[in-house]
Amino acid sequence: MNIVILTGRLTRDPELKYGQSGKAYSRFSLAVDRPFSKGEADFINCVAFGKTAELVGEYLRKGRKVGINGSLQMNRYEVNGEKRTSYDVLVNSLEFLESKGTSTGADDNYSSHDSVSEPTPSFSQMDDDEFPF
Repeated sequence: MNIVILTGRLTRDPELKYGQSGKAYSRFSLAVDRPFSKGEADFINCVAFGKTAELVGEYLRKGRKVGINGSLQMNRYEVNGEKRTSYDVLVNSLEFLESKGTSTGADDNYSSHDSVSEPTPSFSQMDDDEFPF
């Protein structure tokens, strides 16, 4: 079983891009507070696809608090002959956790606890040229 549930704030504005087939994807990072460690956070890379990605790109901004449900995926790649590994949370569903006016600069038409959900393909199911990361 591979289930990840996170609540955190976006560390930067999300990047909305489109693959060669026209399918949207959005990358963003969440700052998730560590329990029992005041002032410490983990920074988790996330990626959403399709309509969820479009909503992320349109409505979310740095500092906005969201809850996500997804799965963890490990990616191996090589840079200048050096093998590297990265981890991303593939977003299955996303929930806006603040109403308009309570976030830090986000401007949206969603009320508190609106959510979006869409089946998310794994990277391994996609063409290598589809998504450049």
